[in-house]
Amino acid sequence: MLFFKECRKTLFSLTFLIYIIALIAFYITQFSPDSKDKLSPPAQGLEDYGTVAEEVPEILMPAAAEGLLTEYLRGYYTAYPIGFCKKVKLSEKKKTQMAEIITEITGITKQELDSFSDFDEGGMTMMPDGNGGYMPVVKETTLSEINIPDNMPYKHFRELMQKADKIIGGGSEYSNDNIVSNFSRIPRTYDDALKDYNDIIEKDKITGAYARLFCDYMGIIVSILPVFAAASLTNFDRKSRMEQLIYSRKISSSRLVFTRFAALVTILFIPVIILSFTASFSVMKLYPDINTDFFAVPKMAVFWLLPNILFSSALGMIFTETFSLLIAVFVQGVLWFGITGNISRFTLVCRHNSLYDRNSFIECYNKFIFNRISYTLISLLIIILTSWIYSMKRKGDFNVIHKNFIRKSKT
Repeated sequence: MLFFKECRKTLFSLTFLIYIIALIAFYITQFSPDSKDKLSPPAQGLEDYGTVAEEVPEILMPAAAEGLLTEYLRGYYTAYPIGFCKKVKLSEKKKTQMAEIITEITGITKQELDSFSDFDEGGMTMMPDGNGGYMPVVKETTLSEINIPDNMPYKHFRELMQKADKIIGGGSEYSNDNIVSNFSRIPRTYDDALKDYNDIIEKDKITGAYARLFCDYMGIIVSILPVFAAASLTNFDRKSRMEQLIYSRKISSSRLVFTRFAALVTILFIPVIILSFTASFSVMKLYPDINTDFFAVPKMAVFWLLPNILFSSALGMIFTETFSLLIAVFVQGVLWFGITGNISRFTLVCRHNSLYDRNSFIECYNKFIFNRISYTLISLLIIILTSWIYSMKRKGDFNVIHKNFIRKSKT
């Protein structure tokens, strides 16, 4: 049967072995340490209980204004327009538009901005260690105090920040989705910390919190390495001249491509499910006296991680089928920039790197659902397109289309 033949091909490939090693390594080094010690209620009287995002205009406005001014003076802006990290440099026209926003907020004119001298970007620097050598030291950004007019309405300030986000291209720190979490964090109290702990026990039933953390770590691997697996299998068929044999058979292109895709995704997802049950078992052993949900981690793995495997595998197949293995590897490199540390509508690698802060995940839950369904549907569309390309290649039409496209591009 074709499905099992394709499964066997994936199972005994070198890329699958590397994938397994990477998954186990991440599980042992990242997730296992967090599942060895029981969570304890917060102690009273501590000086620091961390911070929590809360919309406080008095905190948000000066912090966001400072961030915008810093990026203007630095010359580029960090954004995640479709989940991938991007450094945005503005054209002169857009730079002037951004300067107008900063001027309205701070009173600093464009001429003053462009001749600003009291600014140090900060970052890592080397300082003498006293023993004749040097050591890396984090140097803080230095910037003059920013004064926002007292009569600046908060609503108008947020509109200006949204306008700045559009100039950058969307997905910046100043977007409505990100501005509060980036620029308005307040210290958590003991009561906040205690509520967070109780939510893990009562609402997450312990395993729900560990499920998010498990998917956070595993999501990095399953979003990257399947590109290699898909690309290497397609490339293997090409090198071993299996394509010529397949082209001569009567099996339909759509059936062949979808069967390969299903086999690849199945084999790649099996070790993830095995590790998810292993994680559930280790957590239940840690909390024998609490009513936990044994299937919380596997269920979360299906909804959280399967779309990543689908998308990454589909990309590997279509780019290798259309172009080459090198292009697929290049795409794999680009995918690394998807590791953004947040959850948005188009973030490829959804992150929640904490057992705590359940509320922040719940606040993003609708975006998370939209995100996972979107990537699943996009993956299926990519495979449909791959099957069409494969069909064209079998008929000999694809090379003609490809050559015509290149000819038109040159002219």
